[in-house]
Amino acid sequence: SHFIRQFEDGRGSYTGNFVLKRTHSISSARQQCLGISIGYRTHQFNHIANNELSEKFSAGFNHFYYTILDTIMFMFIWTTALLFNVLSMYTRIAHSIESDFCIPHRLDHPNSAKYNFVSSEEEAQVAIFKINAFKQEFVLSLHPDTNFLAPAFFDQSDVSSQNTGASSDLSRCFYSGVVNSDRDSYAAVSLCKGIQGAFWYKGWEYFINPVQNDTASEHTGNAERPHFLRRRSNAHDSGNSTSRCGVDSGLNQDVLQSLEKYKHMHGHFNGNVTETVLKTLGRSKRFASIPRYVEALIVADESMEKFHGDDLKHYLLTLMSVAAKLYKHPSILNSINIVVVKFMVISEADKGPKVSGNAAMTLRNFCTWQKKLNKNNDKHPEYWDTAILFTKQDLCGASTCDTLGMADVGTMCDSKRSCSVIEDDGLPSAFTTAHELGHVFNMPHDNVKACEEVFGKMKDNHMMSPTLIQIDRTNPWSACSAAIITDFLDSGHGDCLLDQPQKLLALPEVLPGTSYSLSRQCELAFGEGSKPCPYMQSCTKLWCTGKARGQLVCQTRHFPWADGTSCGDNMVCVRGICTNKQDATKDKVDGRWGKWGAFGPCSRTCGGGVELAKRECNNPVPANGGKYCQGVRVKYRSCNLNACSDAGKSFREEQCEAFNGFSLNTNRLTPSVTWVPKYSGVSAKDKCKLICRANGTGYFYVLAPKVVDGTPCSPDSSAVCVQGKCIKAGCDGKLGSDKKFNKCGVCGGDNRSCKKVSGLFTKPLHGYNFVVMLPVGASNVDIRQRGYKGMVSDDNYLAVKNSQGKYLLNGNYVVSAVERDIIVRGSLLRYSGTTTATETLQAARPLLEALTVEVLSVGKMTPPRIRYSFYLAKENKEDKLLKKEGRAHSQNSVLAEADKMELKKASYRRPALKWTVASWDECSVTCGSGLQRRLVQCLDLDGQAASDCDAAQRPNAMRPCGDPCPMWDVGEWSPCSKTCGKGFKRRVLRCVTQTGLLLPRDHCIGKRKPQELDFCKLPPC
Repeated sequence: SHFIRQFEDGRGSYTGNFVLKRTHSISSARQQCLGISIGYRTHQFNHIANNELSEKFSAGFNHFYYTILDTIMFMFIWTTALLFNVLSMYTRIAHSIESDFCIPHRLDHPNSAKYNFVSSEEEAQVAIFKINAFKQEFVLSLHPDTNFLAPAFFDQSDVSSQNTGASSDLSRCFYSGVVNSDRDSYAAVSLCKGIQGAFWYKGWEYFINPVQNDTASEHTGNAERPHFLRRRSNAHDSGNSTSRCGVDSGLNQDVLQSLEKYKHMHGHFNGNVTETVLKTLGRSKRFASIPRYVEALIVADESMEKFHGDDLKHYLLTLMSVAAKLYKHPSILNSINIVVVKFMVISEADKGPKVSGNAAMTLRNFCTWQKKLNKNNDKHPEYWDTAILFTKQDLCGASTCDTLGMADVGTMCDSKRSCSVIEDDGLPSAFTTAHELGHVFNMPHDNVKACEEVFGKMKDNHMMSPTLIQIDRTNPWSACSAAIITDFLDSGHGDCLLDQPQKLLALPEVLPGTSYSLSRQCELAFGEGSKPCPYMQSCTKLWCTGKARGQLVCQTRHFPWADGTSCGDNMVCVRGICTNKQDATKDKVDGRWGKWGAFGPCSRTCGGGVELAKRECNNPVPANGGKYCQGVRVKYRSCNLNACSDAGKSFREEQCEAFNGFSLNTNRLTPSVTWVPKYSGVSAKDKCKLICRANGTGYFYVLAPKVVDGTPCSPDSSAVCVQGKCIKAGCDGKLGSDKKFNKCGVCGGDNRSCKKVSGLFTKPLHGYNFVVMLPVGASNVDIRQRGYKGMVSDDNYLAVKNSQGKYLLNGNYVVSAVERDIIVRGSLLRYSGTTTATETLQAARPLLEALTVEVLSVGKMTPPRIRYSFYLAKENKEDKLLKKEGRAHSQNSVLAEADKMELKKASYRRPALKWTVASWDECSVTCGSGLQRRLVQCLDLDGQAASDCDAAQRPNAMRPCGDPCPMWDVGEWSPCSKTCGKGFKRRVLRCVTQTGLLLPRDHCIGKRKPQELDFCKLPPC
């Protein structure tokens, strides 16, 4: 039962071997029906008609004429059957088939029984049929459908003279539509020989054929004609849509934070979150579109050389040319230039990286191998930013061998990991290459939930779809991909791409279809001997012959004919459409910026906010490979500079406190956790993330991917955060301002109004020792404790107290080894920790509270060497006079004016200063020899810190303390418990004071406890 026919397709011929199974009885037909199957593989799509399938789906008829109409019907159902499987891209052949007979009734003609299914005189514009089967009623609403046929189809084939039951114009035969008005259903049938085809409804696939032995009905055209209906459940769909890309669809933290930014951007612009809203993150050249040059190494392994031979280099450069054009498309919202700087062929496997079916291991091996070959200097003409390995080896992922490519995510400019591996499957490998490079640029798959949350559900026809089915060539990059690559580059991760290549390999400028015929495209995709299938629609999906289970099949990679492939006289394919040659080579159009939009709302109501304006690259949009716009795309300015009311907290503190009680579902933190800003140890690129520390712990987290615009980058910097990036600002809060604080913390002041206070401390006593008082307004504080003879651990440690005498650093003999930030009423002191040879304590901005610096000296009592300095604003003479004048009035309000002036002068010459003391701290030990300390300060009559008190009158800041410690009082041993042999003895232990006062035994914990029970040995019994 083999039918062999020669098909002429204008380019030669091939022999199609379609295997069909005949059945000779109705009863046997109940077990079989005509096989129409769709076997998906993530990178291969087969249409199979063979012995095995025909046994499952064979149609029952005694006299079967295999005509050209039947062939076209196969093609029609093959094409439309794609729509039956939209919900599951990985359909398997079902083994459970049900069958029934039916007689369709046409409803759109009043006397339907006397009509042919399709009139020979005029094409019906609508056809409605009712079918009763499987105890259900199906109403098929159909309309003509010829989209799957190529315009020149009938000029390339002969119509069989045996086709006696239908018009020779086969285009009128084919219809598609819905079932029972269900928009999720689909039907695709031919009406020229009864109803032949299939429909999908409510999770079931139905296959319908007329009973071919009913010759009377066939030739009379009676619509009431028996049909054979088979169905199978769609419940067998596996649903495990293994990605053709080997990259996990999970998201790394950087991608999640990049996407999170766009959730908060709706308010900054008046437009929606599309085009340039994705471009609002800046780098060293903030908010600018800058040309990037991806210098690539191309490597082909031994299998590639064997397959492609002398054409290998031209072939791979053609792939790179297509990939480069995809990155030139304006939908990526950046100027990306792919250039090849080096091409290598590994002729002997042992001289290159180990390539195997394990995609992940091959990638690791290749990354390590290429790193050893790369130059160390980015300026070298043969330095590459990324490396790409091409192989014919069938790559396998974690669970399947459907993988066509693999790369690490977000590794561009990382010389150790910026690489990818591509399984060559013909010219569509250019799209795989672009896809894997997208991962290197940090792009996730479009189907990840985070993308959908920000940009809505996206179609699966963009470059970063996990399975490349058919790319939208007019808009190949999704909004999510454009957002991620923009943030990735603007965050500084693509700085290695800023240098223009000095030496590059020229990529082919001609369209790939010009170099590779349709037959060669099939061979590249499916191997030697593969030919184009007949009756393909020009330029759409490339269908090629191949073998499956020993039978000839048609198969596709879901990609169109290569651009430039001939599709008629003076016609070529471009983006899947047959186009005039002249239109295919349009001139490049470079993009230009449109007008600036209006500024958006201010980010803060006080304290210095930011408002943004944008422009788009749409005047015109770049086209035909033209350049993307270059230059600034977002501008910003300061707003609401009025000071906020003093709440004693910084703006960043308030943002951290907003998360109080948010314990991140971790057992490390309590539900009552409070959050404070973390500054120390934060890298420059992370200063505009909201990084907060759980107060009282060492745990810190990124609670938001960016702080509110206008937040200072750090307490000791004038720069402010704009869309997650640190932007220069003046001390007046204005973006771009050059105003700076002087040494004593006055904005815009000169240093002539500042005075420096400095000193040296070298002679401590055991315990805490006063070093210096830092008064309110002290600025540019710099305190350094150099370790004795350069030692890291010299047992001297800086300590800090606030004005209430509470230790803020290294108090109560507990020392911090790591660096710390000390926040005091919005001021920041940075502490280096004790693990360095020079211990430092520094503050750039004026202190808003007086602090006392001490040194804790313990252990060997090696002499410390502490140098301190800070700046204070000088009081001008007028201020001093006014201050003393107020005091004079308070002392004697009836003095004459002259007396007042004299008093003021005298008061000015001899300021009233005095030592003040705080209460004693608790003793440093609970018993034994300890020390007590208290705060001693020199203050003027206004309570302000001063430094001119008489040192000889300075009260003691320290005194001995401590009561004697308790001890064990040991009694005499008792007699042995035995009179002979081995026994035991005991004695009484008591915990007592030095005066013999009895104490509970736990008061002596920590003291070595004497033995209370012991064995005794007497002569044997």
